Amino acid sequence: MIRVAILDDESKSIRSLVYELEQFASRVEIVAQYTQVEEALIHLKDEKVDCLFLDIEMPGMDGFGFLEKLAPRTFEVVFVTAYSDYAIQAIRERAFDYLLKPVDGEDLDRVLGKLETKKQLNSESGKVLLNTDQELHLIDPGEIIYCQSEGSYSWVFSKSGDKILVSKNLKHLESILPDQLFFRIHHSYLVNVQRINLLDKTHSNVILDAGVSLPLSRLRKKEFLETLKSSLKKG
Repeated sequence: MIRVAILDDESKSIRSLVYELEQFASRVEIVAQYTQVEEALIHLKDEKVDCLFLDIEMPGMDGFGFLEKLAPRTFEVVFVTAYSDYAIQAIRERAFDYLLKPVDGEDLDRVLGKLETKKQLNSESGKVLLNTDQELHLIDPGEIIYCQSEGSYSWVFSKSGDKILVSKNLKHLESILPDQLFFRIHHSYLVNVQRINLLDKTHSNVILDAGVSLPLSRLRKKEFLETLKSSLKKG
């Protein structure tokens, strides 16, 4: 199932796209619809979606400006516009695809097929792609001990002792790593629950492989314990 969101300042255009998407109800879940750029900027940072269908010409801020404000993004973007003139710029913005209004059902079917293929390949490979400023690393999530926030970047620490500075924030890593394997124990740390050796309740610290000690947020402690228990049962 592909989880999608829509951003378009025209309600009529949203209704039209929703109608077309509903023809593929067994393949698509529409999780959010926005007519205001500001609202979308706030909520899309927390909403887990696979793809955003994004209008280009909007008052106040166009679709390209919106993407700059949102960066780094954790989902694919399909531009939806009445104007073909933006195709080259959409490619430069690394758009997943480009649809002309009114959206044709066959074109939408093609885009959904591409999204499904990419999602399936990512799932079947079992590995995640990590971008640095100069390299691409393909790594097994199970090899990662923990990830640490570094502003808009993140450090990834692996079992082999490697330390990789990834050009994505911690929220992005949280979105691409398996939910059942990783938990955000603190706003600065994402840990592999299978690499936890000890929970220091007195100091609210989590002890990982190689004696790494990381702080556990008081607000996340209850959920963390439940996740840890669930992980132990599955193991």
